[in-house]
Amino acid sequence: MTILQTKNDLSDIQNNPIIVNCSTCDHELAFDKKVVSKNSEVRLHCTNCTSTYVFKNGYLNLLPPKIRNEICTKGILTRKIKEKLHVEKLSKNEYDLIKGIIASKYMARQYFRNVVHPTEAAWSARSYERFEEIFITNYLDSLLKTTQVTFVDAGSGPGRYLLLLGSKIAINSCKELKKNSETSRLYRYDKMYEKNLRHIIGIDYSEEMISHSTRLLKKYGLGQFLNERIFPVTGIAQNFNFNTKALSGTHKVVVCTFQTLGNQENVDLQVAMLKSMKKLAMPHGTILVSVFNKKLFKDFGLKKFYGREVKRTVGEIMISKQDEDNAILRTSKGVYSKWFSKDDLEDLFRLAKISKYKIMDEKSLQPIGGYEEYLKTEEQRKDVFPRAIMGMAEI
Repeated sequence: MTILQTKNDLSDIQNNPIIVNCSTCDHELAFDKKVVSKNSEVRLHCTNCTSTYVFKNGYLNLLPPKIRNEICTKGILTRKIKEKLHVEKLSKNEYDLIKGIIASKYMARQYFRNVVHPTEAAWSARSYERFEEIFITNYLDSLLKTTQVTFVDAGSGPGRYLLLLGSKIAINSCKELKKNSETSRLYRYDKMYEKNLRHIIGIDYSEEMISHSTRLLKKYGLGQFLNERIFPVTGIAQNFNFNTKALSGTHKVVVCTFQTLGNQENVDLQVAMLKSMKKLAMPHGTILVSVFNKKLFKDFGLKKFYGREVKRTVGEIMISKQDEDNAILRTSKGVYSKWFSKDDLEDLFRLAKISKYKIMDEKSLQPIGGYEEYLKTEEQRKDVFPRAIMGMAEI
């Protein structure tokens, strides 16, 4: 699957495998022959059911048609959600997913700058993300020596892992980050990554986030890899399906980090997320989940983590006594966040029927060396470990 620019590119696109299957029935997709030339839009159809999808602006929108149609109603749907009116024949999970999509609207640009930018984001978020990034790259460094890998970010937001791992496969990309003494080692080109990191896939249910990540990839010199090796896809991770033939022979590393699991608004969606990650990782893969520790919810989460920069992005905290007791917060923009204990995360892994896992917290997490300029050992222990819970499983 390659990025489509003009009508003449259609023959090239059709000669490449589509790496994803239908989000409704998990059958293969095919490109329609007709191209909407005014905006280089191509439609895809499922080879089994009636579902159709759209590829335009450099990314595929794989939201299930039922949800996509509701999102397109924009203001009408927002009013229905706020007034808790019945919306078509949506299930509770579909309803909750749509609430999350609406909450992320108009947030992508600020979210990248204030929450996930490698040098400019608020330290309360950035220190945690830096540990996730060196943890993942440290794991990939070992795996890529002998194995070809497909990397999948479930809940990719504006694409921080797409940029980070893209910088490692392209020597002339992310130049400002490669030159910055603080970030240069982590974003350094690596021949091993260029050779063995076959696919970098970002999934997010917010089309705005995926659109912004596509623009960032071009801005940072990675446009040539769009939909060749780097795939930003608008989709719901809980019903995301790979074309396994297109990804055969690779070890899948599927991650869900920085509290994305806790942003799923009910236990069913959280378990479904883990089940989907397990499925995406099969037959050979690794899943990694990172969430916030509820021991620090009241003293750190409510008082410090959502500082000025983060609140400016996600909105002011709106919390009831019941939510506080359950380590749940909501913001004025509709963002939901559930914080977990180690036992909570272990229960979710069990419900998802994931075996051979390990859950790590401040007692078992170990500092990672070699990146002192990016995140010092004492910063890992002080700023990250007390509020981090990580789950990892080999599939």
